[in-house]
Amino acid sequence: MFHLVNSVKFVIGSRAWWTVLTLMMLTPSLVLAHSLFIQSGRYHVSSGKGSPLFFCYGHHFPVDDAVRRKKLTYVKVIDPENIETQISLRDEKSLHSYIVDYSKSGTYVLVAETKPGLFAMYTDEKGRKRHSFKPLSTFAGTAQSIESSMRSSQWAKSYVVCDEPSKSFPAQIGLPLELVPEQDPSTLKRGDSLTFMVSYDGKPYQGEGFWDATYSGFSTEAEDMYIQRSAVAGGKFTLPIDASGRWFVRFFTKNGSDEGDRANFLIEKRTTTLTFEVRNERRRPKVESD
Repeated sequence: MFHLVNSVKFVIGSRAWWTVLTLMMLTPSLVLAHSLFIQSGRYHVSSGKGSPLFFCYGHHFPVDDAVRRKKLTYVKVIDPENIETQISLRDEKSLHSYIVDYSKSGTYVLVAETKPGLFAMYTDEKGRKRHSFKPLSTFAGTAQSIESSMRSSQWAKSYVVCDEPSKSFPAQIGLPLELVPEQDPSTLKRGDSLTFMVSYDGKPYQGEGFWDATYSGFSTEAEDMYIQRSAVAGGKFTLPIDASGRWFVRFFTKNGSDEGDRANFLIEKRTTTLTFEVRNERRRPKVESD
């Protein structure tokens, strides 16, 4: 780990700031931030039926920690006619599961956004390691070193098909950072591949970022991903669909904060996720009930 001794004070000089920023960008994270994935109980439903949405928040798939209400900016359902319904969220820490009624044939989009959160790691004036969820300005003036200083924002998306997929697949819905699949995931089978384009503020992303992916059942261990974290430039990558089941895909960017934000944080991290299901043929005959 790099120790950024005496590099950050309340007001950061341009040269010192670039030094700190560069080291932070190159240093592996000491603590992996929780990622948000939105899911559905079923990914293919019949018209008139309901199915719950819920979240994976954390490092174990398909379900990990509970989500605090104040962490979520919104949870929305977009129907096949592009009509948005915002879910009324309970004031609690939970999986935030809510029944979605599927009344129209076509492809629905489930989507959620988190409230931006601050996180920093630093060494205080007595040499003690500290974590903070407060702005950098509250401790930088007395810290011996700043190991991490970040603001994190996240967006999560998933698709559910009612009866039949929509003729016009809603690949892009306008999230600030969004994974846009080039093919409707509901049409995929094992052995296919799926290419993604990353959209950033509505435009194709041309910068650098990182992606990884896994599927439910691949591993019981935290962050043990089927596709390990991979750097990508140009905002385009292809996922091999080597198994049927529920897939979790994640992409994130890390950039230096704008000049007006440097008193609060040094790194701006944006993360976007997509969850979808690849179906398989039934493997055993149904057992008739008596």
